[in-house]
Amino acid sequence: MDIKNYEIYLIVGLVLLPIFLLYIGVDILITFPSATIISAIFFGLKKIKKNNIFMIILLYMIIIIIYSFYFSPSVMIAKGQGTVLSDNWFQALNWIKNNTKECAVIATYWDPGHFITGIAERPVIFDGASQGATLLLNTSNYNYIQGLTTENYDNGIVQIISVKGDKLYRGRIKDVGISLLTNNESLALKYMKDYKKPGCDEMYYIASSDLIGKSVWWSYFATWDPINKGKMYSYAFLQSPQARPIPSQNVITYTYSVAPQQAFVLYESDGNIIKAFLQQGSQFLTIEKIFFFTKEGMGIIKTEPNAEVKGTIWVTPDKSVSIYMPPELENSMFTKLFFFHGQGLQHYQFINSWGGEIKLFKINFNETVSQ
Repeated sequence: MDIKNYEIYLIVGLVLLPIFLLYIGVDILITFPSATIISAIFFGLKKIKKNNIFMIILLYMIIIIIYSFYFSPSVMIAKGQGTVLSDNWFQALNWIKNNTKECAVIATYWDPGHFITGIAERPVIFDGASQGATLLLNTSNYNYIQGLTTENYDNGIVQIISVKGDKLYRGRIKDVGISLLTNNESLALKYMKDYKKPGCDEMYYIASSDLIGKSVWWSYFATWDPINKGKMYSYAFLQSPQARPIPSQNVITYTYSVAPQQAFVLYESDGNIIKAFLQQGSQFLTIEKIFFFTKEGMGIIKTEPNAEVKGTIWVTPDKSVSIYMPPELENSMFTKLFFFHGQGLQHYQFINSWGGEIKLFKINFNETVSQ
């Protein structure tokens, strides 16, 4: 194809200018006419051969297709996501960087692993690139037979251990899942201690609000076995209740709808929650435990021994949010850490909370924490 120099410059201009104009945010309807006029003025108005016009039109069409179906949607999605980490996460990670030993391992679920190593500059148990990784240990400190061994614990937890020669293997995702799901603090410590850095006496644990919604996954991996697979336990996040006074009973009801014929209903009298129900159609089933805050700000647990629905409903002071916890989760380590700040635990020392979103604990393996 015989193309003179000025035609080459003009064609390059017609291709590159639209890309530049799109990059700086010029609307697509303005971009291509503007690029044509600018290129023509700058490189000359000489006649372009007809067989080259087709090539220019084809290049334009390719750019429009790429922009419309790939580039533009990607930009819109990226703009809609906002920042990847909240201010609470940035503050927490920088606090960890400035206030913990460089050897301190930060234990939590895998999702924020890269941010912890990148911003806080601390090692983690696993991250997005090592979800399927295993922990390799020497069998000299363990009493296991060769091959595959399973151990069963509370809440349906199944631990799987593989021994080959003098090597013992455990799944990292299982160890962390178990440390979140178990009711047993000693069991959580048993699997966390193997991740301490040799010669380092510091290890920290993050319980964060995103793990509420991810409970279906960490409970699944904690309970998984090759035959029965795993069980998914989830917290029911309830918000925006309808408040309605019932003067004849001197109560206010808060109704959290979850389905057309299903809702959680709380009865409040004189600032205290006195009853909690699961409403199914016209039937009201009593919920076993309620955790709420009094007018004075004190946390109270109220129990109904003969309740039809087992589990706990946790209520914020302003009643705007309630969370129902099934029996498998109500006493889990994650519940104790995130919802109750580690109260009653002997080896998890509450360090700080950032906006109620991230809560940091120091694990003291060889000493008891005073509450």
